[in-house]
Amino acid sequence: MQGAAPDEVARRLAEDARAVLGAEGFSDERIDELAYAFVNDHVGEDRAQFVNWALAEGPFGLDPEEGF
Repeated sequence: MQGAAPDEVARRLAEDARAVLGAEGFSDERIDELAYAFVNDHVGEDRAQFVNWALAEGPFGLDPEEGF
């Protein structure tokens, strides 16, 4: 996914992980929020890393881009 715009990378990650994370109780909105944070904060680089990170963040919580 290198070379693509960050928003496009986040959108693709969210779509690729939506079934897995949705089954874990994540809303579509939360998946999108986490995908954008994952890409914009350079947390990782692939779907597996995103899914693991998202599971650690949890299906509920503050928008990770807003902080505390």
